[in-house]
Amino acid sequence: MVVLNVGDRVKFAGGKGEVTKIEERPNGNHLLHVYTDEGQLRKLPSGLPHIEKMDSVVDRLKACEVDSPVHCDLRERATRLDLAYRYDRFLSLTSNRIEIEPYQVKAAYEILNSYDKRYLIGDEVGLGKTIEAGIVIEELIARGRADRVLIVAPAPLTFQWQKELREKFNRNFVIYDRQHVETCRRSHPTKNVWEQENFIITSIDFLKQTNDDPDSDILSVRDELENLEPGWDIAIFDEAHHLTARRGSDQSIERTQRYKAAEIVARNSDSLLLLTGTPHKGKQDQFYFLIKLLDPYRFSHESEITPEKLDDLMIRRLKEDMYETDGTRMFPDKNIEAIPVRMSEAEKQLYKDVTEYTREYYNLAKQEDKNVAGFTMVIYQKRAVSSIHAIKKSLENRIEAIQSDSITEDLPKNTKELLRKYATNPETLTDSERTQVEKALETVTFKWDKNQMQKELEQVKKLLKQAQNIEKDSKEQLLRKIIDRILYEDPEEKILIFTDYTDTLKYLRDQVLQDHDVAEVYGDLNQQQRIKEMKKFEEEANIMLATDAAQEGLNLQFAHIMINYDLPWNPIRIDQRMGRLHRYGQTNTVEIRNLFYKDTRENEILKLLLDKIDQIESDLGMSSDVMGQILDEVDLEKTIMTAIAEDKPTKEVIADIEKTMKEQKDALETVEKNFLIRDHFDLSNEDEELLEVIERSQTEEVTEEDIEKLVRNFFNEFNGEIKGTRPGPSRSTGDIYQLKTPNIISGQQIKQKYPKATFTKDIAMKKDDIEFIAIDHPIVKSIIDLSTKSDHIKGQIAIKTTENNQKTPGILFTYRLGYTSGAGEIVTEKMKKIYVNKKGEVTTNPPKIKETLSPQNIESKENIQELASKAKKLHQEAEMEAWNQVESFAEEARKERKREIEIKKQHAEKHFKNEIQTWQKRLKKYQKKAEKGEDMSAPIGNAKTQIKNLKDEKKDELEYLEEEKHVIPEEPELTTTAYVISEK
Repeated sequence: MVVLNVGDRVKFAGGKGEVTKIEERPNGNHLLHVYTDEGQLRKLPSGLPHIEKMDSVVDRLKACEVDSPVHCDLRERATRLDLAYRYDRFLSLTSNRIEIEPYQVKAAYEILNSYDKRYLIGDEVGLGKTIEAGIVIEELIARGRADRVLIVAPAPLTFQWQKELREKFNRNFVIYDRQHVETCRRSHPTKNVWEQENFIITSIDFLKQTNDDPDSDILSVRDELENLEPGWDIAIFDEAHHLTARRGSDQSIERTQRYKAAEIVARNSDSLLLLTGTPHKGKQDQFYFLIKLLDPYRFSHESEITPEKLDDLMIRRLKEDMYETDGTRMFPDKNIEAIPVRMSEAEKQLYKDVTEYTREYYNLAKQEDKNVAGFTMVIYQKRAVSSIHAIKKSLENRIEAIQSDSITEDLPKNTKELLRKYATNPETLTDSERTQVEKALETVTFKWDKNQMQKELEQVKKLLKQAQNIEKDSKEQLLRKIIDRILYEDPEEKILIFTDYTDTLKYLRDQVLQDHDVAEVYGDLNQQQRIKEMKKFEEEANIMLATDAAQEGLNLQFAHIMINYDLPWNPIRIDQRMGRLHRYGQTNTVEIRNLFYKDTRENEILKLLLDKIDQIESDLGMSSDVMGQILDEVDLEKTIMTAIAEDKPTKEVIADIEKTMKEQKDALETVEKNFLIRDHFDLSNEDEELLEVIERSQTEEVTEEDIEKLVRNFFNEFNGEIKGTRPGPSRSTGDIYQLKTPNIISGQQIKQKYPKATFTKDIAMKKDDIEFIAIDHPIVKSIIDLSTKSDHIKGQIAIKTTENNQKTPGILFTYRLGYTSGAGEIVTEKMKKIYVNKKGEVTTNPPKIKETLSPQNIESKENIQELASKAKKLHQEAEMEAWNQVESFAEEARKERKREIEIKKQHAEKHFKNEIQTWQKRLKKYQKKAEKGEDMSAPIGNAKTQIKNLKDEKKDELEYLEEEKHVIPEEPELTTTAYVISEK
């Protein structure tokens, strides 16, 4: 029987671990308490035949056991890579396919160095909030602090998030929608659906769903979300301004379903990021409730919020405040010009007659409460000022619909669902979905009487004949002149042309710009086609024609001229169009030309609004999303159609809108200047610490060469294969290879073969079809795990030589140092080398190593025998120094954490004091009424319950914070050792 002691490492069937306690038995077959490497406690009889004592590193040092240089190098390099980014460096700067900008690093650096990493990122549109969030996710994963991630976005943006994270960060997320969740439930009916994946993207409108049937035993997605265990290491809400809660007139809180869903996620998430370019829209109470998701105890009321108190909760940069290292502004100006189109007499008459038609049936629809008919008339009015071709197609569709007698009930179920969104939340539809709804609306008729339908048919036929008789569209002729002039002055210029309708886009492509090489993006194109067309625009074509599908994730800052062939009636979409060009990386003034028909009420209204917005942007110092905020209270589509239906003068309509705009502008200005934080970013004057972090991350510790060496050495040792894809030696600046992975790491996310792969970021950024083998690639992570945690690679003891004879001989001990919070979370780790010479003198500045010798050299090196005899004593000296180092390391964190926790305790104390006092006052009020004879038993009972719940919640929160205040050093983990001797 093997003699074992407490502290011994043992191997047994099914695992390994450390003996923590021995229960002695009379028969000598003692019971061993073993703490396994997986963190479990096992009780094993000591007499089991498969229990085997494992020699410690010190035992092996004493026995002069030395491992192969290849295995030593693999373990050492893997350990260094595993720890390099867990402390003060950024993985994301080298392991992705994008050029991350310093201001994006600064946002992530601030968040990652905060205590609980709960922030509102309120950067203006075009600054790359998605990239900033991606950096934070990647850094938390790299530091071992994020195993479960949830991203919540508007439905149209879920695929964009998935694509960006996969292409730019090599991270695969699963999109949760109804179809996927139903599949999960069928596969694992007893398991919470949110526990079946660890990296999830879903839409806010899917997340908010509840089961309103009290008799149903089916849990809704929101019910399952609330009962989730474990929760999220980090959750992210994109377009977070959609999470709305507000105060009622009686000071009650009105929460939308979206906000309630966000509250559940916020409670179940360690870290939380809210992303929005419009954090307030001038509504102080709504902004307060948004902040409350991040920190429920920071403020008791919106009146308490100040920029200073938001400093560690919010990051907000506006393009106007961003400067390069040379002091120049990062973002150029915008120059917006309205260009009038003069209609021919025939076009004027057609517009007048179409307007009369839409007015008549829009009013009729209102009288008879037929929303679908009203929506259809809005579409015809919009298309009348888009192009002659567009209104012609609509009139043809209308004739067909009337003659076929199709009705709304005939629409497919999914189209009816989209129609409901179209009516209530049109901004949540993708361009493709919006097009689908509008096409459907044109193919149905309405339940008028037969005489009315016949009358309408005759009207529409007459309008169609008018449209067919117009040979030249005045707007298309003006467009052609503008394009010809631009390309005559610079044949290499790029021009982005937006139109509301695919019909108009195809007409311009085929009939107006047929002699130009044109790229195109519209809703029916899939993701690959969109990418192909964008590439064509960047590399070949002078012109891109686009519907608002191009606002969904395309960054086109290599162009700077945009023409709005027609203007959408949704102000948010106008802002989003400009954001395709006016974003980081744009070096030219963004030139925007808006074509509009003179003497049409809708275009006159839009032109005047854009002129006003231009001035408001200047006053507020903001350059995007202003229109959406200013017109937040204005239903522009309804306003325009009401003006047309009632034949209201344009000036009167504008006067009404201007009044609302002024009120909203004043509210925005108040909040922006007196309420919100506003960060400046000026690399010419500040942020030296940030630049040092960037420099350190890009040049020290881990290089592309380190990663390539690790992979090559591992592949060589375990029969993998790396071949160049071209004859001759590899290029010194990086090359492309074919990889055949060793069987030992095949499976899961790792492919058996990679036809094209590179270790070089510059190559990966230029070629999307090449696998980028960076530090966070599954191959590299698998090699790191096998090299540091498995028996396949020992590599714990090496013989190393040095030129510095004065410090030799000695033993080099390498430790992992870390600490945990009081709640049991491992906060951070780093690697520390401790060198002890044969005299027992300790230093953390070891001699410079020259090379690693093979085990065969051990007998010829007499110094090694001497070191082996002293190994236990030298290890004790190193262990003491390792404890000193980790204590010092933890003490720094302890001071900072104590400061942060005390602030949080103050916030919590204040919050609960105010809430309890409020309910105590209500209780006294109810009790006085009860004394006068009123039946107040219900409100008194409710008030007492609320007070008790608040006191319990306060106790729990303060106890949790007290636990979190503690910082507990982890026992130093010895990872590798080396005999260090002189090379002579």
